[in-house]
Amino acid sequence: MKKHLPIYLYGLIIILVGAFLLFSENSSFQNIKLTLGISLTAGAILAFAAAFARQRHQVQFAYHQMHALALLVYGIMLLLFCNSSEQLIEFTAFLFIFYAFSEIIFCNWLFNLAQKVVIKIIAIRALLGLVIGIGTVVAMNYPDFTLRLYGVLFILVGINIMFYVPVMRANQSVENDKVQ
Repeated sequence: MKKHLPIYLYGLIIILVGAFLLFSENSSFQNIKLTLGISLTAGAILAFAAAFARQRHQVQFAYHQMHALALLVYGIMLLLFCNSSEQLIEFTAFLFIFYAFSEIIFCNWLFNLAQKVVIKIIAIRALLGLVIGIGTVVAMNYPDFTLRLYGVLFILVGINIMFYVPVMRANQSVENDKVQ
């Protein structure tokens, strides 16, 4: 549990950001910008901690490092360069499109490692990447619901990150069985 705490916290922060966006219709732009920027920058720091804790597992290290970098850049962009609701929506759309492509590429990478993979997990993650991409396009086309839809997408991303931990535990116990 202690080893995976940064991943749980990083996923939880993303879920809380999503919940905040779902119910932020009466919040000011400045409040939304600061909440997202600060929260996701903190989440990026936890994602980096998770990445460096997993250094001996190259795929997991690269996955968390890539998402940590994307979240860090997003958080900093919001805090320093975002001056309007339109920019917030554009920056968030770019983050989600990046996430969608990176999730699909990550699944492809896992599949091509020539190791035993659980096809069901790979398929669900690839489908999630596709849903995030399509959800972003849909959110961009319904401006009255964009922030709420982004909230749902953040929640999906956070849940995906938190579900990643049991998969890693299962892999570790299989590795431990091989060693013994």
